[in-house]
Amino acid sequence: MSNIHIRHKHSLSHEQARQRLEEIASDLKKEYKIDYAWKGDRLQFKRSGVTGHIDLQDDLVDLSIKLGILLTPMKASIQKTIKRDIAGKLSDGKKLRLD
Repeated sequence: MSNIHIRHKHSLSHEQARQRLEEIASDLKKEYKIDYAWKGDRLQFKRSGVTGHIDLQDDLVDLSIKLGILLTPMKASIQKTIKRDIAGKLSDGKKLRLD
């Protein structure tokens, strides 16, 4: 198994950030059949070979993913795509730093 951990600062309202994370999750469900559910401010998701969660905070999202053995070789590509997608969705037009 391999892990991905991404922290991304944002300057959106809590509700705006939550809505945009919901859009990401909905797109992933359609494209990759990933199941997800909100538990408070934590978005949990899973499918065969992938489990994880996104914690929504006032100015930060904290993403943790565990990749199964078959997806581990694609970790770098998956991580790059996730960073790009989160930065795009949580942007308010200002440049934000990716950790």
